[in-house]
Amino acid sequence: MIDNYNDFLLEKEFDKFINNIFKIIESEGVWTSPNTIEWDMSNKDEDPKNDFTDKSIEKLKNFISKLDKEQLRKYYIRLVNKLKNLPENIRRFLLTHYTSVFLAVVSFSYLVGGNDSDVNINKPGGNKVETIDPKIKKEIVELQKVSSFEEAQAAVKEVEAGYSDDRDDTGNWVEVPGYGKRFVGTNHGISAPILQKYLGRIPKREDMENLSYKTALEIYRKDYWNAQNLSILCDQSVANVIYDGCVNQGIEGMSEVIKQSAKEQGTNITGSVYSKSNLRRLNSLNQKQLFISIKNFRESRYKQAGTWHIHGEGWLNRLDGIEYQTNNQA
Repeated sequence: MIDNYNDFLLEKEFDKFINNIFKIIESEGVWTSPNTIEWDMSNKDEDPKNDFTDKSIEKLKNFISKLDKEQLRKYYIRLVNKLKNLPENIRRFLLTHYTSVFLAVVSFSYLVGGNDSDVNINKPGGNKVETIDPKIKKEIVELQKVSSFEEAQAAVKEVEAGYSDDRDDTGNWVEVPGYGKRFVGTNHGISAPILQKYLGRIPKREDMENLSYKTALEIYRKDYWNAQNLSILCDQSVANVIYDGCVNQGIEGMSEVIKQSAKEQGTNITGSVYSKSNLRRLNSLNQKQLFISIKNFRESRYKQAGTWHIHGEGWLNRLDGIEYQTNNQA
């Protein structure tokens, strides 16, 4: 039985929170079969005032602020189990965002770790032990994985090794005010403009030739990986193809590729693609389909480049070398 009035109020508030989730989903969704509803989340973040996710997260934060540690785990388990029958993209999206709210208070291992995640739930007629549904638990673990810079960089290192003096590559030149363009080259995949930014001055060819891999690695980690929050991506293969694209096709160029790829799966990305919120939105999509879309749009972008006739074959060989690893989330 519910022991006291505070517990009763918590139960009522939790039930209301869950009911609101399904009410909004059903009201804005489209029934595609007697048992299936599809919900278009693509425009949810265009107007923050009407953003269901932001509002529900604030309500969840307010709710869990009233809970002790044991109650946090109990209500987390009940919440994620309630979401298990939602369509995949909605379920993954909500699991990602709602889990992050709980993780601001307690550890991930405490929420889902082993048998410790079994909790007693007070119900009329006695206590009932509830555990996280195995399917949901596996999905939560996958969504909370972080991608590895070292693994993404290992693939880039193979194709970007050594100094390049290709004068047809626009990335090998820098502008010198009052003089024109200066040829600098590329080393370890670091372009002349990127080295200029790192040095804080206009580089010379010898600066590029003497660039150590250790320094290049520092630039890659800081400017291409950390600055784009890529560790948030839960699928290593998706992280690999995005990171390689940032290096080879530019951060802004990849931003457009990612937007196009997400839209192909019915999700519009607004604002900075690389914001933590938008990367979590990417995590909610089917990862293999997202990977394939990104590769396809990267290829299309290559074919639009002015030096496609010179570098096209090499670019496509590079892209073909990035494959989706089926078990990369496990």
